[in-house]
Amino acid sequence: MTATASLCDNDQIRSAVEFLSERFGDRLSCCHNAVILGSGLGQPAEDALIRGGDVCDYSEIPGFAATAVVGHRGRLVIAPDSATVYLQGRAHYYEGYSLRRVTFAARLMSALGIQTLVVTNAAGGINPSYRPGDLMLINGHWTFMHVRLADQLSVNRRLLWNAQLIETAAGLPTSLIVHQGSYAMMSGPCYETPAEVRMLSSLGVDAVGMSTIPESLAVAARGVRVMGVSCITNAACGLADGPLDHSEVSEVAGGIEDRFSAWLSLLIDQLNGEHTL
Repeated sequence: MTATASLCDNDQIRSAVEFLSERFGDRLSCCHNAVILGSGLGQPAEDALIRGGDVCDYSEIPGFAATAVVGHRGRLVIAPDSATVYLQGRAHYYEGYSLRRVTFAARLMSALGIQTLVVTNAAGGINPSYRPGDLMLINGHWTFMHVRLADQLSVNRRLLWNAQLIETAAGLPTSLIVHQGSYAMMSGPCYETPAEVRMLSSLGVDAVGMSTIPESLAVAARGVRVMGVSCITNAACGLADGPLDHSEVSEVAGGIEDRFSAWLSLLIDQLNGEHTL
């Protein structure tokens, strides 16, 4: 990216910070956590609004990329306790955006002073023990795209350990299974071929999707703690009968939204407790 383009990008970040600061005032300055909600996983933001949260459409925020993908409503929601920002949907590389535009929302969260970013996605399961409706905490990643926003994403082991313990917490539906595994990002928009899935499997990849890594790398390079969570919505191509389509992804993700929201709520409570220590 040229110096001129970088300057323009920084100006857009500043404009977005100014806009949101004016829009939400002190509520925004209290936010410690941000959550990017992937395909069909927007329920936590809806729950925050029901409890009295505030909302702003992406289209109102300077520099913010819109998304037209089903299951991505394109809204920023601040929880009623003002500790968490939910990004209800994301822009994808396969929609024609540059990686700078794809990572704009995450970098904006860093500029706002967010300390922890939870990045969620819908993913195809490659590990044969994974079933649709399971969650996977990302403990490593692969990407074959030209991502040079940081050298690597250092997985926060404390976050992973604490998040894994949440599945035994009181009140969490016992039917929710939480794994740990490695995630691979492919560029999309087409699903991976069976040959690509075999290659990923041979590399030890547990789940595959089309997002998450650029945003995670961008904010990790800025000192933000990152945790990635995949909702396994289908078996990857070649591992199940029949063709794959996005409606299946949305249907499975929607089918576990209550369980996912309950799990994420416990995680956010845990993060908030850390910030008050």
